[in-house]
Amino acid sequence: MTKHATPIPGTGIVSPETHLVRAHGPFQLRRIRPGISFGQAGDTGFGGLGVIDHAKLQPGLVVGMHEHRNDEIISYMRAGRMKHTDSAGRSEILSSDRLMVMNAGRGFSHEEEVVGADQIEMLQIFVRPEASDLTPAVQFVDLDESARDGRWRLLTGPVGSTAPTVVRQAIYLHDTHLAAGGTIELPSLEGFDRWFYVFRGEVTAALQKVGAQTALIVGPDDPHFNVTASVDSELVVFLVDRNAKFSREGTISG
Repeated sequence: MTKHATPIPGTGIVSPETHLVRAHGPFQLRRIRPGISFGQAGDTGFGGLGVIDHAKLQPGLVVGMHEHRNDEIISYMRAGRMKHTDSAGRSEILSSDRLMVMNAGRGFSHEEEVVGADQIEMLQIFVRPEASDLTPAVQFVDLDESARDGRWRLLTGPVGSTAPTVVRQAIYLHDTHLAAGGTIELPSLEGFDRWFYVFRGEVTAALQKVGAQTALIVGPDDPHFNVTASVDSELVVFLVDRNAKFSREGTISG
């Protein structure tokens, strides 16, 4: 799919009230539709950024083997440990210092199990690839937690970028831990919009308080956009080229 993205006027907001909240015993999630505030008929994505699930999984939960197609899935964990098993024969433990990206392509199956006594809290990020039915792949990378203290840590980027993991889309993902009182400028890239999310904590941005589970949408015309933490905060930001081609044939991200 190719379409010309309408420029963002000022700063947009995606509030927690727009999330689809689902609770099934030990599995709770907020399904975030990143472009919901645009009012696009039949599409609540933000260009190639399709859906984000802010999930909490309780000890003992097993999400059985199931297939995804045409989703690029980033498993970004902030608490707990999860055992991943997949159709490529890989079995890995994921945590806040072990990131996984599944490039489902024409078909990829996986199972996830909460291990240990701690609750998992994570983002499961569904990116729309540039084309359908690409070759499936899975990536794992160790992360340095200190690299995010008061600065942006690059986690994922397009193929050919310097990011430690890649998605087949013009999207970059960064995160940071910002101590109370700290100020940081959002990363920027010419032609890319920013989708900024407060995973935990509260910040001040554009003269307003932005609390946990709230997102701001910032256009490329404001490259020096600062946020200040009111309390210790966990933050993520996506840089998205909304004019890039993307497929809507994903199991989730379409």
